[in-house]
Amino acid sequence: MSWMGLSPLVLLMVLLGGCTLTGQLGRPTTAYAPPAADAGALYIYLETMNALGNADPARQATMFHEVEHDFIHAPTTANTLRYALACVTPGHPATHPDEGKRLLETLLAAPEHMTQEERTLAAVALNETNARLKLETENRRLTATLDGQSRSQANFDKRVQAQYDENIRLRRALAEAQQKLDAIKEIERSIIERSSTPSGNRDATTHPDEAQSSSTRR
Repeated sequence: MSWMGLSPLVLLMVLLGGCTLTGQLGRPTTAYAPPAADAGALYIYLETMNALGNADPARQATMFHEVEHDFIHAPTTANTLRYALACVTPGHPATHPDEGKRLLETLLAAPEHMTQEERTLAAVALNETNARLKLETENRRLTATLDGQSRSQANFDKRVQAQYDENIRLRRALAEAQQKLDAIKEIERSIIERSSTPSGNRDATTHPDEAQSSSTRR
């Protein structure tokens, strides 16, 4: 299950419990003492994410505008983290994972300015965002591949249809040519038959009245 699917209270308890265990195992040596842990501040972060992910669109817009306003006018570490978390939270129109990722990376580059709990929350959010962006990139790649295959199939279908239409046209042209050839052959055969008829027969056939008139005179 994604951390974004947990309720703010449950995720808060997980983060605080993990941070307490980290402190028991030993803290890294540093000359700068990080700010004290503030469970209330963490709850504000998580409640912001929960509201953006589950509220109605009007509530989402109001919440994001409030978070963005605080970040723009007072870009403190806390306001920056809250805005970054709002940007990477999916499920609302203003989600902007690339911008949220950039801000989270900037915050984690200077971890001494955050409490241990804030560092843990920022790290978890960044890991989730990286995984989300990777999946979105892969999804776009697969979609582009499928679109390309669909276009290739469509082009292939068009070529097949064009070839089919061309074959029909050629068959019709061949049939018409055959009809003309048959007509020419029939004309030639008629001419040959007339040419091969004897001249006497042609006279008898051509002048029957003259033959009958000659017989009558006799």
